[in-house]
Amino acid sequence: MGYIGPGLAFGAFEKLDDISSGFNGSNTDFSLQVGGSSVEMASLNQCIISISGVIQEPNSAFTFGSTRSSIAFTAPPAASDTFFGILLGNSFDAGTPADASISYDKLTTINGVYRNVQTLTQNLTLAASDNALVAGPYTVQSGKTLTVPSGATFVIV
Repeated sequence: MGYIGPGLAFGAFEKLDDISSGFNGSNTDFSLQVGGSSVEMASLNQCIISISGVIQEPNSAFTFGSTRSSIAFTAPPAASDTFFGILLGNSFDAGTPADASISYDKLTTINGVYRNVQTLTQNLTLAASDNALVAGPYTVQSGKTLTVPSGATFVIV
């Protein structure tokens, strides 16, 4: 039977480079890379680490190493141990968008927050359980109606 559930649209799941060449029974701190480039973790829980086929528990079997781009094992892996690791997601700082870089369409609906037009150009009737908020000035175009029934709230700020 195939997968039943919401679509798996995207994810930053990356296989970590093999670090087992540094296993010697004494080293505990290892830099993590993907494709030869360092990766930084926001949380140890982002990592699935396997040593010789045994999944290691974050904050118990390994912690952050000397940087957030490295891990330190609580016991040094033996030279004969193998390594496999997956980084689940990655840290992302979107920064501050440049002025005028976000279009009007991007602000239409975001988690229940709606864009604000200055003029109502079509009839609108709120449900009695609705709360609505707009930032003024706000006008209703001639011939159009805004109906706010008992129980509903409509605020212009």
